[in-house]
Amino acid sequence: PPDQRPLLIAHRYGNKLQLIDEATQAGADVIEIDVWFHRGQLEVGHDKTLGPIPLRWDRWSLALGRNRPLTLPEVLSRFPQHVEPMLDLKGTDPRLPTALRALLAQHFTGRPYMVSSQNWDALEHFLDDPNARVVRSAGSTQALHLLQDQFADWPGAGGGLNHKLIAPGEIEALRHHTNLVLTWTVNNLPLAHQLTASGVTGIISDNLEVIRAIRAQHPDQPTSE
Repeated sequence: PPDQRPLLIAHRYGNKLQLIDEATQAGADVIEIDVWFHRGQLEVGHDKTLGPIPLRWDRWSLALGRNRPLTLPEVLSRFPQHVEPMLDLKGTDPRLPTALRALLAQHFTGRPYMVSSQNWDALEHFLDDPNARVVRSAGSTQALHLLQDQFADWPGAGGGLNHKLIAPGEIEALRHHTNLVLTWTVNNLPLAHQLTASGVTGIISDNLEVIRAIRAQHPDQPTSE
């Protein structure tokens, strides 16, 4: 509807403490955090580890991992009350969901949060939490088709997808099942407007200027999710 705006999600801005403040000042509703279970604790960051080897890597980088990693309790303690974390679960360690539920019960009691992953099995641990908004992410056409077919099995859950997967009519079909349809990575304003007009209820962006611009256009209006 024209009197509503998309949910504004700052992509990966929860992975460094100083970036949380920047995203908050820009007007983000939600800040994404990449969460891993590593060395017996919940660590934050997009870089992957090589087990006991002190290296961390991503698609385009390789770095020494000797510095103390940032932990999730440190990050959550930085979040303002009005900003919601989006915990994106990384890796396949089966201990991650249980450890995260325990940590949230201790450090984030009663506060709302999102939890997302392309590993949907891990998300089942959060379906009974009234504070959680569960988002199954689809990064491929095959995953998107599974998402569409299985919504009845996940009542109340949302969906997240790469904007490149969106074809005419698909967002409208998803909206029959959920009011939480997120898309990534939306880094320019015309694309954000196009996706919102198609029915997307939340955009995930690396670009704080996009978030600022949408906030400026709709300063006092509610989100559409």
